[in-house]
Amino acid sequence: MEEFGKLIVQNGCLDMIASLHDQYLDFICMEKYLFSLSNKQDSYVMINGANVTDTVMENYLTEIAFGLLSVVGTTGKIPVIRCPRGGAPEMVARKLNQLIAEHPKLTSRTNNQQRPLLVILDRNMDLITPIQHSSTYQALIDDLLEHHANRVEFTTKAEGSSKNRAQVKKFDLDADLDPFYSKHKFQPFPEAIEENGAELQDVTVREQAIRSKTVGGGGGGAGAGDEQAPPSEEEGGAASDLASAVDSLPKLLERKKQLEMHTSILQAVMNEVAARDVPQFFELESALASGQYKNDALKAKSEVMALATDPSKGNVEDKIRLVIVFCLATTASGSHITEVAEGMKNALESRGSTVDGKNNSGHGGHGLLTKEDRVKLEKGLKAIDYLQKLRSMKMIPNIADQDDYGGSKGANNSDLLSGFMARATNQATGLLAKATEKVSSMLGKIVKHHSTRVVENLCEMKPGTEDDEYLYLDPKVRGDVDVKVLRTMTRAPCREVITFVIGGGCYAEYQNLQMIADERRTVTYGSTELVSPCEFLSQLGKLS
Repeated sequence: MEEFGKLIVQNGCLDMIASLHDQYLDFICMEKYLFSLSNKQDSYVMINGANVTDTVMENYLTEIAFGLLSVVGTTGKIPVIRCPRGGAPEMVARKLNQLIAEHPKLTSRTNNQQRPLLVILDRNMDLITPIQHSSTYQALIDDLLEHHANRVEFTTKAEGSSKNRAQVKKFDLDADLDPFYSKHKFQPFPEAIEENGAELQDVTVREQAIRSKTVGGGGGGAGAGDEQAPPSEEEGGAASDLASAVDSLPKLLERKKQLEMHTSILQAVMNEVAARDVPQFFELESALASGQYKNDALKAKSEVMALATDPSKGNVEDKIRLVIVFCLATTASGSHITEVAEGMKNALESRGSTVDGKNNSGHGGHGLLTKEDRVKLEKGLKAIDYLQKLRSMKMIPNIADQDDYGGSKGANNSDLLSGFMARATNQATGLLAKATEKVSSMLGKIVKHHSTRVVENLCEMKPGTEDDEYLYLDPKVRGDVDVKVLRTMTRAPCREVITFVIGGGCYAEYQNLQMIADERRTVTYGSTELVSPCEFLSQLGKLS
């Protein structure tokens, strides 16, 4: 911007410019509290690739810092920056700290707005969240359907077609403008199904009531030659009510259209969930990740092997993701992990799978893998091999060694399940009945993931946690800030948090972070890029 100003003066163009604005365009905002940086594909590979030179890495981290500067410039607030010491997070944090400190427009602001907390994290600190299966509506859309930049796409059978021709449907989702999506995107999938049916039924009843009023609203009037009597007060009120009802009809129809769109999306997700038996993978992965097999690695191995070698359960990527969670979440030996991976490979190569990939579920029989599935299997085995190497060198954490992982949120699982089953019994038709049979196990099993626990510790300034260990940078203060000194002072409570993950983020992590958001605290989530579980799996396969 400064260089541009100099060129304007040097070339005598000042009289041609009415105003000049600094724009921050290095990030993309998908929702009010969700963003990613622009043009940062394969970010995990870039950060962790063995063939990436120091110069390329330095330039890449600088681009990330400039992207975060765009975010800070857009908010107009100078954050306090926290990050783990060492590695990419510290390098980006220090670059960003310097960029903000040297930015005249940002540092010249003297407002007394409460400053946000910017937490910069490394994807390697939690590789399970972007890989494991999810249970919430928005995360399942991103996992099971084609979903990019808020546009969802899937294939269905054309209605009324005897030849079962495929029909491609595309919908644009906007959580900030769509009331149903905004309210239910973080809910367990079965609950979203139930609420969609209830709301659609309510809207349909209201629509029919309005239309019946308009049809029967003419009434009997005087003849053409009769003198028109002035309307009574009661008739005038009825006419006013009718006019109000008619005026509300377009808005009601728009809401009905949105709900019918979600019905189509829910049906598409349900088809994938049912064909791939996603709840079984979700159940077992959740049990592994929450430490239920912490003291029984052999039982974990047995159950993972059984599911990973069952040709009627899941597609190739589902099985690979399960084995990766087993690798990252348990104390199983390297030989046991290799044995499970080999067992999965042999089962797939000899018996195939009844599910051949996204939006192509249930082709109706066992058999040899398709060429595409063989490529996925090869990449998946490379990903498992890569993670085993990191695990053996202790370059990534194993959550089985963490005492604080887990802890369910909300009501008791059995209470949630019994309530859902009771309601489904009364409406045992259609999508809800199908959900009762297939996905009821997805209810009530949300635990705090690594990033959520870290951010909560930093916000609440808990001693003996990351608040003591993480780097503390303040662009308004020269040099590092000593957290031990801060402990002797009164710090303002954190009301606004921006959590940023280097190496790729996911909707499951975004949703999990909202567990610590409330009316007093907002949590914004960002990452170098948003990736689906299969996209992240593909990146892992490039690093072996």
